[in-house]
Amino acid sequence: MTPPATPDPDLQRALSDPGFTPGRRHFAALIEMLETAGEPAELAERALRRAGGAALPAALERAAGAAPALRAPLTRLVGKLMAAAPLDPEVSDRARDYLLACLGDDDRRTRRMAAVALGKPRAADAGRSLVEQALADAARSERSPDVRRALVDALGKVGGSAALDALAELGGDDIAGVRARAELLARRTLTRGEPSEIAGDRAPERPLRVAVRCRRGLEAILAEELAALDAGAAGGALVPELRSEPCGGTRVEAVLSGRLDALFGARTMLSFAFPLPLRKLDQGADLAAAVAERLLSREAREILRRFTLGAIRYRIDWAGGGKRRAAVFRAAAAVEAEAPELVNDPTQSTWDVVVYEGAGRVRVELAPRLPDPRFAYRRGDVPAASHPTIAAALARIAGVRGDDVVWDPFVGSGLELCERALLGPYRRLVGSDRDPRALQIARENLDAAGARGAELLQRDAHGPPPPGEAPTLILTNPPLGRRVERTGDLDAMLDRFVEGAARALAPGGRMVWISPFPERTEAIARRSGLRPEALLRVDMGGFDAQIQSFHKEALRPRASHDRRDHPPAGRGGRGPQQAELRGEQHRPHRQEQRHHHRDDDPEPTRAIRRHVGDQADAVGRPEGRGRRRG
Repeated sequence: MTPPATPDPDLQRALSDPGFTPGRRHFAALIEMLETAGEPAELAERALRRAGGAALPAALERAAGAAPALRAPLTRLVGKLMAAAPLDPEVSDRARDYLLACLGDDDRRTRRMAAVALGKPRAADAGRSLVEQALADAARSERSPDVRRALVDALGKVGGSAALDALAELGGDDIAGVRARAELLARRTLTRGEPSEIAGDRAPERPLRVAVRCRRGLEAILAEELAALDAGAAGGALVPELRSEPCGGTRVEAVLSGRLDALFGARTMLSFAFPLPLRKLDQGADLAAAVAERLLSREAREILRRFTLGAIRYRIDWAGGGKRRAAVFRAAAAVEAEAPELVNDPTQSTWDVVVYEGAGRVRVELAPRLPDPRFAYRRGDVPAASHPTIAAALARIAGVRGDDVVWDPFVGSGLELCERALLGPYRRLVGSDRDPRALQIARENLDAAGARGAELLQRDAHGPPPPGEAPTLILTNPPLGRRVERTGDLDAMLDRFVEGAARALAPGGRMVWISPFPERTEAIARRSGLRPEALLRVDMGGFDAQIQSFHKEALRPRASHDRRDHPPAGRGGRGPQQAELRGEQHRPHRQEQRHHHRDDDPEPTRAIRRHVGDQADAVGRPEGRGRRRG
């Protein structure tokens, strides 16, 4: 049947625009187009789905009395529109009742579309017990193989005891595979009423190796943070090691003896997990079987039971990407057969089972989903805001001096200043930005972080520094070209900024920032009187940039004996006041109650310089990473 001519001559042209969202006046014409085959029907359905719940009443009204050729695509559309939110409860109930009625339709395609739609979460939630029973009754009487498979699949997704009873009754080789998967899903649904959480305040029964990961390039700083954690605790300090392998990638590994949540004292950390012993994977071997074998190992069960309160729920993630649904199902089925207390549940999991492959081996890590308390001060963000672990790394490299006057000329959402405030004392904290909205968000974040006395000014980063004392530390992450600045003159803008920052810094001051053009900005800094202290190439989330730490020479006495005892830098001597990179340990509030927080230590740790220098030897030396110049 050819759809009737539409009174809107522009509709056909509008459908070719992927951003076109139809209004109510278009719904009737678009619904009639669903009866045609090919591209016009596909474009019409996509447009109606973009309209969301607003199109659902029109679809339900047209479905009443529609011919089979239109009922099947309309039934599919109703199911997809039910996923829209929010929906009026009355309309949602009407849609559910329509789909339930379609389970008994004379048209096979309509029955199948109704079964598929009722297996979706929003449709099932609109009266779960009613939907479950209707699907079970329909599955018992259905004779069409493809409709039976759709009904069995929907029963598994809806779950419940009635679904399991119906699945147990159904036989036939044509549904054996889908039925096994449906039973697994239904049993998983039944366990969701049980609580499940990670016990972060527990220590392992025996010391356990833990793999800790961060942004590429920050491994040495992360290792320093881990080495400082729980140094005075009964279990002893973590002893971090930089590791890099084809199967497992680059990470920092340590042995954990104390509380699990103590790891959140490492502010540059992205994630942590317990690695299970490597398993050789022969050519042609089943990866799913290898994953199941690791999950069922004694080591895995000890870890899962020790740190889980309630039901043990997990999801399988592939480090190389992809879903691999068939492999996940085979692994989950094998695990359930031997250990039914381990429940594969991708939506409500408390553990991520992360699978790495490489060099003929498989590596499985158990990553607990424990709430991260470190960056709770974040009340808002701005475009191109720093990742908080990057901000933490910048602050740690800059170190703590109690008399610091800290200035962030590109303050954005203020994360660098927040992290510097959390590290230890300062004299003054100032941020500036030309965007008033950014300043408002920065104020909220700084207040939440407890950054006392922080000042925020609306001004351009190329202008003069804030009035008052000259900054002793410029700490910032500028808007990088691939994220914000797209005018083509970012390099020149950053050149001017480096020159101005060098003039603004107090003698003996430091500048720690991120540069997308490391060689260029380093050369500008040197010409402007700044000496590089650390240069660290870092993954910024899709592209590389370099953390650069510069030092401005301090003013020196003019007495002749001073000149004789302290030869000037650059002529065979180092200068009398060469600065070291310093970093102070920061722990979450609850850890500060248990450990001495050495904010006022006159000799903060100098391990950052050592780790930055040693990192390349430990994990390989890609160009630009871990260099030190002076």
